[in-house]
Amino acid sequence: MRRLTYAIAAAGALLAADTTTAIISGGGPLDCSGAALSQGVIWPPDHSMVPETIMGVTTDGTLMPVNITITSIFQDEPVNARGSGNTAPDGAGVGGSTAYVRAERAGPGTGRMYFISFTATDGSGGQCSGTLTANVPHDQGQGYIPVDTGYRYDSTLVPP
Repeated sequence: MRRLTYAIAAAGALLAADTTTAIISGGGPLDCSGAALSQGVIWPPDHSMVPETIMGVTTDGTLMPVNITITSIFQDEPVNARGSGNTAPDGAGVGGSTAYVRAERAGPGTGRMYFISFTATDGSGGQCSGTLTANVPHDQGQGYIPVDTGYRYDSTLVPP
């Protein structure tokens, strides 16, 4: 809701002026198609927790700010994979606005892929969601982009 002051004039003469409260709705929905992570490639794999924020969600400029909520964090390697350092959990931040993922990958693999899902909401009830990928390459040589194993492990869990 916004307070508006208006004036009515005719032939240059002020006829009326007042202030009122009005509900102003935005002209466009949220758009998550341009969303990106703050760090798409994480290096070096030093076992630290790296913050990942969601950027690039767009909305009509007249609406309230966009709120981002991390809904899940998965990875394509086991949380305690051979050669990964056994430093579980590898993800945190579900329910908050920033995801945290561990800068590590399994030694024998091609690198790790994190799949960070989010929902964006605005002040008018608009909503969109998406899943973005962050990579921890095996090394920085040729073909350093990890190959998706197709498996999904919950990064926020500590295995038994």
